Amino acid sequence: MLTHTDIAARADNKVAAEVGDEVVVLDIESGSYFQLNKVGARIWALLDAPIPVAALCTRLEAAFDVDSVTCRAEVTDFLVTMRDKGLVKIS
Repeated sequence: MLTHTDIAARADNKVAAEVGDEVVVLDIESGSYFQLNKVGARIWALLDAPIPVAALCTRLEAAFDVDSVTCRAEVTDFLVTMRDKGLVKIS
């Protein structure tokens, strides 16, 4: 389980391209690609530099109409999924 003090960042060797409001991320090693919706694309942009989960949620709450409890739960789930797919590093 992630905590608000954990630091998230993009994993190395990933290529991403914006497609409208979305982002497509290519994992060069596996050849897999992932399409991120508008919110996922915003998270991907914020992960350009390492960022604490709490700061990530604060920025998303300011950008989208979402309460803090929902944001933290959904961001945590998203980051865990991205970590499990090798797209994000958590420390």
